[in-house]
Amino acid sequence: MKKQFQNWTLFFMTGIIGMVAGLIAAIVLMTGPSVPEALFGMHVLFSFVLLLLVIIIDRIFVWKFGNKNVNKFQFSILLLIVFLWIVRFVLNFFM
Repeated sequence: MKKQFQNWTLFFMTGIIGMVAGLIAAIVLMTGPSVPEALFGMHVLFSFVLLLLVIIIDRIFVWKFGNKNVNKFQFSILLLIVFLWIVRFVLNFFM
């Protein structure tokens, strides 16, 4: 059981959570009464293609470079995005 959770990475976990949440949202939107909601639900389903691409690339990198190296790189990407959000917040606050 421990070996099963050994190769999980940040993008893999968020990808799976995003797929489940997107599937639930798409089902709710597509069963709604209005056409724009149904179209947005289809749009959510089409976005799964990009999400699957990220998950497949993540699995290839884990297979090639190992779990620890990929996690370090993904956390550095996450920290860069958070840093850019903070910079944007500060610039919006003072301008």
